[in-house]
Amino acid sequence: MNVRKAYRTKDHKRRAVVVVQVVVLLGLLVGTAALTIDLGGMFAARADLQRTADAAALAAVSGYVTDDMMLVRLADGDSELFDDVVNMSQARGVSIGASNGTYGTDSTYLPNSDITLGWIDVTSATSPIDITAALDQNNAVQVVARRNGSFNGPVEFLFASIFGYYSGNVTATATAAFDDRVLGFDPGVSPGYLLPFTINRTEFETQLAAGNDDYSFDNAGNTVDNSADGIGEIDIYPGNLAPGNFGLLNIGTPNQSTLALAAHVENGVPAQDLAAEIGTTTLAFFDSSGDPITYPITGDPGIKAALESSIELRVGDIIAFLLHDMVVEQGSNAVYTITDIRFGRLMDVRVKGASHQRGLWIQPVLFAGPGVILDPAAPSTNGRLGQLVLVR
Repeated sequence: MNVRKAYRTKDHKRRAVVVVQVVVLLGLLVGTAALTIDLGGMFAARADLQRTADAAALAAVSGYVTDDMMLVRLADGDSELFDDVVNMSQARGVSIGASNGTYGTDSTYLPNSDITLGWIDVTSATSPIDITAALDQNNAVQVVARRNGSFNGPVEFLFASIFGYYSGNVTATATAAFDDRVLGFDPGVSPGYLLPFTINRTEFETQLAAGNDDYSFDNAGNTVDNSADGIGEIDIYPGNLAPGNFGLLNIGTPNQSTLALAAHVENGVPAQDLAAEIGTTTLAFFDSSGDPITYPITGDPGIKAALESSIELRVGDIIAFLLHDMVVEQGSNAVYTITDIRFGRLMDVRVKGASHQRGLWIQPVLFAGPGVILDPAAPSTNGRLGQLVLVR
């Protein structure tokens, strides 16, 4: 036997086994690389799409706090008016997509068909969006962001093409809602909004439904015009109503000086003055069980002529005012039982002349902003006031 030849044969066999093992391992390494890199790309693309869908849904749902949606609510869901809300909401969502790329793209195209308006049950985390609900009850927007052959292109693979897989499709969905279960308002979070005005709740609702429509607001010029726009104004100090329907509140100290009241009008009621009046910086109108909370605040049924210039400084601003359901005593001894808060744009003020010419006109607006406090136990404000939130 040739011993040297036998060893050489064994050596060759070992080498052959190693070559086979390397080939197998190389295949596994390539497969692992394909799995790691290409699946990682899919996950990264989906994360980008989700961020875009979230931002687009929040932008689109802001259409529910516009003057167009106020018109829809006042008109009990007019379909032509709602078309304006749909167009605005979709435009805002599309704009967000156009400025946000996803995994290698500069932008994300969101077709209008993937931005859906409807109603959801905000008390249910799994409530589907209902596109058949009454239009004036709509409160949600669902956005679908896609990477596929039709929209934005699929995610291209780097290594998986070795195995015949060249690209993958990715989808992300987000739903945002206008949650109107409002517990109260914290003026310390949103300083400048709360002004010391109150109107009787019943009178507010009456004027909301059938108030005079004498003003409009030009957003482009940021000016108030003497023309109708379909949204009637609330006259906080109408000359033809009983004094108990309205009031100028002394928040912080009884019988506020004109100087102090002017500061409250020009800058908003500060949190420390509210705390001095009601013992807290937060106006909470419902407790944890959903039962109402009210606040007795002193005031005066008239409006001081000396405040006219201060009020004029706020014309065009969105401000908060209070609702009351009862007033006792009279004159400077009046005490108002405050029950709620609403928001509006201050349109005009006249405190001189004949009584029927005087007034303080506020156009109601839908409001969602800092300072609004939500709570699941609080009742709905019927879409008047709330927060824009991601539901899922």
